[in-house]
Parts: sequence; structure tokens; C-alpha cells
Amino acid sequence: MKFGKLPDIRWVNFSLPADHPQTAAALASHRNDALPRVFVGSARWGEKDLVGKIYPPKTPPTDYLTHYSRHFSTIELNTTHYRIPTPELVQQWGERTEPGFVFCPKVPQLISHQADFGQSLRATDQFLTGLTAFGNRLGIPFLQLPPSFSPQSGKALFAYLADWPTDVPLAVEFRHPDWFSRPRLFNRAFDLLEELGISVVITDTAGRRDVIHQRLTTPRVFIRFVGNRLHATDYLRVDAWVRRIQRWLAAGVQQVYFIVHQPEEPLCVDLAIYVVEQLNKHCGLSITPPRPINLGVQQSLF
Repeated sequence: MKFGKLPDIRWVNFSLPADHPQTAAALASHRNDALPRVFVGSARWGEKDLVGKIYPPKTPPTDYLTHYSRHFSTIELNTTHYRIPTPELVQQWGERTEPGFVFCPKVPQLISHQADFGQSLRATDQFLTGLTAFGNRLGIPFLQLPPSFSPQSGKALFAYLADWPTDVPLAVEFRHPDWFSRPRLFNRAFDLLEELGISVVITDTAGRRDVIHQRLTTPRVFIRFVGNRLHATDYLRVDAWVRRIQRWLAAGVQQVYFIVHQPEEPLCVDLAIYVVEQLNKHCGLSITPPRPINLGVQQSLF
């Protein structure tokens, strides 16, 4: 992922900022006794480099998704950003995954990158039809706004979000710096998201520390963690996130989606194992971590 990528991370302050003052209140208003669910995944299932890592040798591409779902519980579904899936395709995806696996589809660019949010193309209606086909395999769709999308277009954005169906979850990712550098505007925007029941995306990446806003608007949180080839700071950052997630779960967070990004997909497996181990240890969870294939063990022929 190029957003926030830096060639040199030696001087980056990777510490997590404190929670926004309104986060506690937002979570308190949604407290219930339901058991929280935490999902860990990455952003690609179709990488050949995963063959021999978590996919058995000679696995055909048609089986990649099935094997992916045996090691991760969710995926950031970027393919929907480029084309709106048909209900038939969505059903095929669901049939090829393990029980309990959920998809987090990215809103198509026909919506997120259009001034009218695809209204003239009826793109949202088509997309919602596809989302319905996920059934219980739907995690949380997310609207990733382009870096050029500034608060000047905020009125159109919130008019669009006001029409989003209340029974379909959605998270929004802001990227333009002005959303974060102007406190009054930031607070107004996130207050509106809370009123609409729209969740937020938090992206932890080296070159854009401002987007780690720590302002939750619903009891669902979507975290996109961009690592640096398993640099030591990747593990320290995960430790900090686990401590924060532990506090959020205690405060009322009901769903956590933790998506690992690395320059090479096999590295996502390695870091995800650590993420799951630490979540289980500190948050009292029992998530099954990815299980790499040990090709060094010769299997018996008989």
C-alpha cells in the first residue's frame, strides 16, 4: 500500500495517540452484554507466494480463497473497488470459505471517486444488491475516500451517508490532511458519523500519523495496519494496538477488524500470527492463528 509509505522510517514516532475525548462516550452509549468478535486478516488471497506458505504445494488458484479462509477470519476485499460484484459471484465466494469467515468489501470507485457518489450510475443500488448476497459472510464494507477528497466536499459526502441503509454497516476512511488538521471541522464530521451510525477506519502507516485519529463513532472498529517488512517496530506497534484493543473491548467495542498489510503477502502471515497470539494472551480471546506449512517435514508415503 503506497499511502503513507516512507523510504526511511528511522525517525518516525510510531506511538499511538490517546483516545479522542468523545470515544469513551460513543462506546458507553452502545454497551451491551454480547460477546465481542475480533477478526484478523490481510488484503489479498490470490498471491502465488502463499503457495508453500499457507497454501499446500500445487494448490490451483481456484482453491486459494478456500485455503486463505482456513488461516484468516476476514479479508479487506479490494476487488470490489474496481468492479461491482454480481450476487452470483458473491455467493461463490461465500461457498468457498470456512464458516465464520467474513468479507470487508471496499466501496467501488464508481462511488467513492465520483463527485455525485455514483448516483447518476445507480452504482450504490447495484453494490447494495451484491452486499445483500454476502448474508452472514458480510463483515463491514468501507468507503475509502481519495487523498484529494477535502472537507470542501463534505456536504455531498454526508448527504450520501444519510441515505445509506441503516441495516447495512459501513466504515469511512478519510485521507485528506484537512480532515485532521482543523479540530472544529474534525469534531463536527465525526459527530455526524456517530449520529448516522457510521463507523470509521483507522490506518496506521509510517508517513501519515495524523490519520490515527482514535475517534470511534460506533462499537465497530476497522484498523488497517501497514507494516515495514517485519521491522522491529512492527511488533512494538502491534503490542500497542493490542493494549488499546483490550481497553476498547472492556469499554464496549463489539467488533474489531484488524487488517495486516506488508509489501509481500507472506510477511502478512508472519505478523498475523503474532497479532493473534498477543490478542489471545491479553484480551482473553481464542482466535486460531495462521498455521504455516512445514515443508521441512517429509511425509510418509504409506
